[in-house]
Amino acid sequence: MAWKDHFITLSQRLAAHEPSLYPAEELDELDDIRIGKLSVEGFGEEEKPFALAVKSALHLFNESLDASHELSQELHTPEGSLLHGIMHRMEGDYPNAQYWLRLAGRLPFSDELGGRMQAYLKEQDLARVGSPALREKLEAMASQAVYDPASLTQAVEQQVTRSRDEGAEVMLKHLQWMELRQLLDYCYVRSGGEGGLFA
Repeated sequence: MAWKDHFITLSQRLAAHEPSLYPAEELDELDDIRIGKLSVEGFGEEEKPFALAVKSALHLFNESLDASHELSQELHTPEGSLLHGIMHRMEGDYPNAQYWLRLAGRLPFSDELGGRMQAYLKEQDLARVGSPALREKLEAMASQAVYDPASLTQAVEQQVTRSRDEGAEVMLKHLQWMELRQLLDYCYVRSGGEGGLFA
């Protein structure tokens, strides 16, 4: 089975899952093995980093943080830095996450993702978020169509370490899921995949 077939099979299953803000263990050990077996042989010099980023992103969907980290720390690209930052956010190392997110900078899909995130938050009843500090962070994110992974990380840190608000948990997990899906789709296309995965 070709890379594309393997990838689409895995991505359809894994990218439907909204990873936890603080994973305790991987979702599926067999999927972890399947992702590891995706060969990046035969990719051109420009496409190979994106193919490796695809694997790293799939590991994040599977909540296998160590496997994702092994790949992302070897990717000296904006996409690799973003994956590295998201991984550290998911493991709860927020200062390290912020470092890598700053290093990633602005990516080509930032405007599109910012608009989607803003639209999602505008549909939510932010008044149901019990923590005033967390509600304020979400309201600020809803006020502008800007993808800011640093602000998302601050909100996740507030939720995980202090607020533990049920309503905010749902929203933040969904925002992280949107972020990962956009990144996965972008890297898939840049690796040579045709069309978008989640159109």
